[in-house]
Amino acid sequence: MAASGKTDMSFLAHIGELRGNLIRSVIAVVLTSIGVAFFWDELVEYVIMAPLKSTFPTFDWFNAFGQLTGFGVIYKESFDISKDLTNLNPSGQITSQFFAIIVCGVILAIPYIIYELWKFISPALKDSERKYAGATILAVSFFFILGVLFSYFLLIPLCTQFLFTYDPFNVGNTWTLPSYIDLFVQLLLSMGLMFLLPVFVYFLTSIGVLTPMFLRTYRKHAFIVVLVIAAAITPNDLYSMILVTIPLWILYEFSILVSNRVYNNQLEAESREIVKK
Repeated sequence: MAASGKTDMSFLAHIGELRGNLIRSVIAVVLTSIGVAFFWDELVEYVIMAPLKSTFPTFDWFNAFGQLTGFGVIYKESFDISKDLTNLNPSGQITSQFFAIIVCGVILAIPYIIYELWKFISPALKDSERKYAGATILAVSFFFILGVLFSYFLLIPLCTQFLFTYDPFNVGNTWTLPSYIDLFVQLLLSMGLMFLLPVFVYFLTSIGVLTPMFLRTYRKHAFIVVLVIAAAITPNDLYSMILVTIPLWILYEFSILVSNRVYNNQLEAESREIVKK
């Protein structure tokens, strides 16, 4: 492990260093949240409530796909679920607004938060590992944002439209604003985190905790875990579970390839070291 002034720091010194990273991350979230608040009207109209309307691009994509494949128009009737939302709690609207602003601020600040986390752990890494700082920050940010975009453009509009229009008892559905905001935030953040699976596998394989053989051997067990996770982060209906399970399983298979690449590189590096000796 490369020598560094921080590697010899005491436990309390490390805690102090971490506190500085956390404080700067919180400040970044506050600043991005303030920026989001300035554009609140646009955020509500074009971001938060947009997936609830039939004019959202996702429904146009599915209609175009249906016509292309011969199924016809899938979403024939126009709708605007946002007009049917209600609020039953005196503080429901202000709480939902604050929650939405903070979460949007966190999403925008993710690259900087990852940068601060990297600054904290980088002194404990080797020089060969530390040089990949930019690639690591980019990879984490990319997969997190990819998960957020998947949730926003597929999971949220399709799940909300299905659940709101599903009415087998003919009694109608009424949603509260806080319940929708909770679902909106839950799906965005949970999918953002779950899409980091290849990054976690890369890191765990690099430090010798995981191997591609382990991931292949326990593939069936992993599928059960994926189903459990899908049930935990969705509204617990089969439709939503399927929408979440498919990309998570693709990510698992991709993670096996990532782990295999890292593992083979490690073997090649060890072989070169043996030859040098």
